[in-house]
Amino acid sequence: MKTTSLLILSLLLQVVAFAQNVTVTGTVRSTSDNTPLIGVSISVSGTNRGTTTNVNGKYSLSVSGDAVLVFSFLGHVTQQVSVNGRTNIDIALQPGGSDLAEVVVVTALGIKKQQKALGYAVQEVSGETMAKTKTPTALSALTGKVAGLNINNTTDLFRNPGISLRGRSPLIVIDGIPDPDADPYKLNADDIESISVLKGTAAGALYGAMGVNGAILYTTKKGNKGKLLVEVNSSTMFQPGYTVIPEVQTVYGGGDQGRYAYVNGSGGGTEGGGWIWGPKLDQPDPSTPSGFYETTQYDSPIDPNTGQRIKTPWVSRGRNNIRNFFRTGLLSTNSVSASLGTDKGSFRVSASHIFQKGVVPNTELNNSSFSIGGNYALSPRLTMDAKLTYNREYSDNYPTVGYGPPNYLYNLILWIGPDIDIRDLENYWMPGREGLQQRNYNLSWYNNPHFVANELLNGYKRSNSFGQVTFDYEIADNFTVKFRNGFNQHSTNSELREPNSYIAYSYISRGNYSTDVSNYFDINSDLILNYNHQFGKALKLSVTAGGANNYRRFESAYTTTDGLTIPGFYAISNTINPLKGSNALRERRTASAYGMLDIETLGFLYLSLTGRYDKTSTLPVRNNGYFYPSAGVSAVLSDVLKLPAPVSFLKVRGSWAKVNTGFINSNNPYAHITTYGIGAKWNNVPSLNWPTTFISPDLVPETVQSAEYGIAAGFFRNRLNVDATYFRNKDYNNFANVTLSQASGYTSILKNANVYLRKGWEFMVHGTPVTGKDFKWDAAINFSSVHRWLKESTDNPDGYLGLVKEGQRTDRIYITESRAPDGQAIYNSNGMQAYTPVGQYFGHRDADWIYGVQNTFKYKNLSLSFSFDGRLGGLIYSTTNQKMWWGGTAKGTVTSYRDDANAGQSTYVGPGVVVTGGSVEYDAYGNITSDTRKFAPNTTAVNYISFMQTTSGGMLNNYHYYSGTYLKMRELVLTYDLPGRWINGRFNSASVSFIGNNLFILSKMPNVDPDAESDNLQTPSMRSLGFNINLKF
Repeated sequence: MKTTSLLILSLLLQVVAFAQNVTVTGTVRSTSDNTPLIGVSISVSGTNRGTTTNVNGKYSLSVSGDAVLVFSFLGHVTQQVSVNGRTNIDIALQPGGSDLAEVVVVTALGIKKQQKALGYAVQEVSGETMAKTKTPTALSALTGKVAGLNINNTTDLFRNPGISLRGRSPLIVIDGIPDPDADPYKLNADDIESISVLKGTAAGALYGAMGVNGAILYTTKKGNKGKLLVEVNSSTMFQPGYTVIPEVQTVYGGGDQGRYAYVNGSGGGTEGGGWIWGPKLDQPDPSTPSGFYETTQYDSPIDPNTGQRIKTPWVSRGRNNIRNFFRTGLLSTNSVSASLGTDKGSFRVSASHIFQKGVVPNTELNNSSFSIGGNYALSPRLTMDAKLTYNREYSDNYPTVGYGPPNYLYNLILWIGPDIDIRDLENYWMPGREGLQQRNYNLSWYNNPHFVANELLNGYKRSNSFGQVTFDYEIADNFTVKFRNGFNQHSTNSELREPNSYIAYSYISRGNYSTDVSNYFDINSDLILNYNHQFGKALKLSVTAGGANNYRRFESAYTTTDGLTIPGFYAISNTINPLKGSNALRERRTASAYGMLDIETLGFLYLSLTGRYDKTSTLPVRNNGYFYPSAGVSAVLSDVLKLPAPVSFLKVRGSWAKVNTGFINSNNPYAHITTYGIGAKWNNVPSLNWPTTFISPDLVPETVQSAEYGIAAGFFRNRLNVDATYFRNKDYNNFANVTLSQASGYTSILKNANVYLRKGWEFMVHGTPVTGKDFKWDAAINFSSVHRWLKESTDNPDGYLGLVKEGQRTDRIYITESRAPDGQAIYNSNGMQAYTPVGQYFGHRDADWIYGVQNTFKYKNLSLSFSFDGRLGGLIYSTTNQKMWWGGTAKGTVTSYRDDANAGQSTYVGPGVVVTGGSVEYDAYGNITSDTRKFAPNTTAVNYISFMQTTSGGMLNNYHYYSGTYLKMRELVLTYDLPGRWINGRFNSASVSFIGNNLFILSKMPNVDPDAESDNLQTPSMRSLGFNINLKF
């Protein structure tokens, strides 16, 4: 017993002695010119602890006496140095390191790893790259910079850009805290240190179901070591011109079949229909006082004797309506930050404000943020890191988008002809009836765009709070425990003010006021244990185990009036009839346990195994727990093979993962529970409706099984780097509504069904083609492709899901316009387009490839960077173009056939064929089973205007599916760093940048910017020009 006690005491004393912490300080310089390197990442190998060098290249870090420090910096070779009890370690980094192979990157759970050890694709973008191009959201600045990441940038004010990673929506993580309801406006770009994009299922597996589609990790800036450092950024961006703007015809005015006469604006004359198929404008008529053809119009004066309107010249006074309505947009961004630190810790505080003036009159957005954070060594073994950010977004009015009466473009582009000058409608109230009746050229169908912009108001206020606190404790040498607790909270208050006389499809408003208030809260807690051990030189292990708990709560309340008693007084209490409303409450919880084993062996081989078990509240109890594993392997062949001299680095990698997701509907955590619906009232007694969908009690989680293979290579001392990835995902057990016989009492069943495949390629090439004493050129290109196929339709013996057959891509487009085998349009005997009973295959929506190209040239204190990006292939349906052809505003409708139609003549013959004999038969899925048809050219002449109002000219414009191919010059930044002699000690550094965004586009799609990858009457695309000033002192 005594011997045992002495042995235990001896071991404890050895552990204590072995685990003594030391504070290591030093300076990091470049071997090329011996200058200090700012922002070098210094991390403790196998842990999440680390720091960065300050403006003088100095650092300070408290570590154990036998720790291994990893020094990494973009464009330099990473070095690992053993502390061995030393307190001062100066390092010189050699240029030429490859960020593809050597840089330490942030991975799942915030764990830092060397990129060469990863079995999956990760791409990192620096915060400096993100911040230099001033965009409304930091997310938009990623466009074209990451292979496999597709961002659909909307042209509309205050609309989130669409984002997909390998075809799915990725998880957003901020400082290690998952943010499944992420708002892209809440993060200030000047606060971002770096962004790490974890591509694919294996990369995000440790985040569980939330990370099934990969993740985008935002790491925000921390305080610098040393004296107080203040940084100021101020930028102003103007939107003085258009990249893409709808071009309308200015030859014909409003009306129908070449006739127009205004009576009362409500259907008393030909103005009531609202078409732009009226008479030709600017036509000479010597018999009138003006010398032009004249007719009664909405602003014609009233004859005091007859009470009738006096005819006025029918001329093109509204040739520039679109440009005359919009205004120059503005984006102003200002931020300030202050940071300082000591050997014990650091502190950073920042504040920012973004003001965006929309191109639509009376629209704007304000976005203010305040952030405070720091880290501190509470003891030699215990450190704390915490950060809190508050963000407020507010707008008195932002525009409504989409086809319909609330959209100013609906009225401006489609239903206002060039006979109307939009400037004449700026006084939008009827004289003597202010606040009651809008003034417009049409009072039955359409709204005055100025009236919509100034009176139909969408108010919005949103407060975001998010942050985290983390404690790191070193239990013993190479054995640490981390506790992290983070939250995301937002409260939103939206209101809609609908004025009297506002025209919707089904009614003319008596005034209305509605509010929508919601609150969201989630909290995520992690407890993570990590142990590292080196077994000689041949084997190194890192073991991580942990648990997590995620809770979310969302509640909302919607209330609306039913008419307003007092016009223009917007209050819930001002309703004519009883209020209407609804409310909702949703909660869900997921409890998790996970583990990871990393093995490094033989000096070149890396293996990573992970496993996670989740228990969720969003599935039936008997199937709501599930396990998913992943494995990744990486081999750095250049460390063991003698390769040709040009090859500096060569790595192959592969990964496999199976991840489950238990969210049937991410917005409804109760979708697995059968519920009744609210029915009609009988004798004022509410009723309930029996559900029409039966929910299977055997639901199991959806599953994604993925495999990924990649190769990375560096050439010419890593001046040129290449990375290629192939991935294949199998999606099965998908939640689907499958049709049931109504004899069952239901119309469908929610069950697990169908199997899909997602496959794709990603390529990246980047390097430094030219470098010299004063000049450097960095270039990068990436391109990627991803598509989805139906592998198995589990409930259809014919192998179809809808019209898609097993083995076919799921983005197939079907149209019902009848076409001959050679693609020509088929017409009926009346000369109009014929239609098929079932949709016919027409093409694919998804792009064949998306790509991005970046270049940076630096000469002494001057740098120029610019980027292009775009897509190749795919089809986009354009509502804008279809409606313009339908309504008569498209430029293509200016033709002699229109003049003939105005004269009552039917002279237009649609291009295509008619069936002269035989027949065609289709199966239930639209496939031709028998075709004996004979064709002849169509010769039936029809009225051109009637033809367009019936067909929208689809056969002339690929049925308004346009090529999605485009090339856009996304950004250009010219920066000048002021020389030290100019600053004269007043600042540490100062720079001025001239910036251009969205400068031009090459596209086959008319009138619309294909960047958003969809079109439903979008705001014209604007180019931005401006400047930024950066000061550090």
